[in-house]
Amino acid sequence: MGNGTRNIKQLLDKIYAHKSLAGADLRNLYLSCMDLSGLDLRAANFQGCRLNYGTMNRSNLANANFAQAYLTSASFKEANLTGAIFEGAIVTGANFAGAEMAALTMEYLKAKGGLGFS
Repeated sequence: MGNGTRNIKQLLDKIYAHKSLAGADLRNLYLSCMDLSGLDLRAANFQGCRLNYGTMNRSNLANANFAQAYLTSASFKEANLTGAIFEGAIVTGANFAGAEMAALTMEYLKAKGGLGFS
């Protein structure tokens, strides 16, 4: 995946094999309804990605970039979202129950229609 290009087949193979995608460039991909649960996605770039109805439960998403991503009704239950960026993301109906994140991030996601906060 070097030289500024992305090998989509290689990315999908890693997802299906539950291999690490730490630092992966997933910008603007259509991954709606995909199950990314339990994956190492630290510092992955999901900017502009479509992940509507996707599942990322128990995934390590520390420092991931979800800016301008479409996350409607996605599930982030018990995910590590420490340092994750959600600026401009659409999170209406997304479930963040038990997810680990900064208080400011939680308030931002609540205000944007995220669910599962106590």
